[in-house]
Amino acid sequence: MKYAYSIKTTKVKEPDFPYPNTPLGCTSEVLNFVKSLQDSDVEKMILLYLDAQNKLICIQIVTGVVNQCVVYPREVLRHALLVNASAMIMVHNHPSGNRTPSDADIRLTKLIQEAAKILDVILHDHLIVAADQGYFSMREEGLVF
Repeated sequence: MKYAYSIKTTKVKEPDFPYPNTPLGCTSEVLNFVKSLQDSDVEKMILLYLDAQNKLICIQIVTGVVNQCVVYPREVLRHALLVNASAMIMVHNHPSGNRTPSDADIRLTKLIQEAAKILDVILHDHLIVAADQGYFSMREEGLVF
């Protein structure tokens, strides 16, 4: 037996989405928006999906454990396409307090950036937030371009 698949998406405007037209055009605005990550005792990835004017249209949160968070590039990009995002920003925390990206952080970022580029979605930055050391911006350090 063979199957045919039909994918239908419907955009639903949530009346209680508390961030309408929130601009996230610079690193300080993003850091202010996700400042609660600094106090988290588990690793979390927050994906901020933006429209063409860099206004927030969707948030996705992936919760992990004390030292890792499993993020699937396929799901990140599927979500970006479903919400018609033009761009996205990745932000995650390191509960250890060390802001230095791991090799896995860098590999994940490059993989998502390359795949997103094919789909015409821009990865603006991947920030790592650490309570003790501030933040690390992969864009500022030349790892995202």
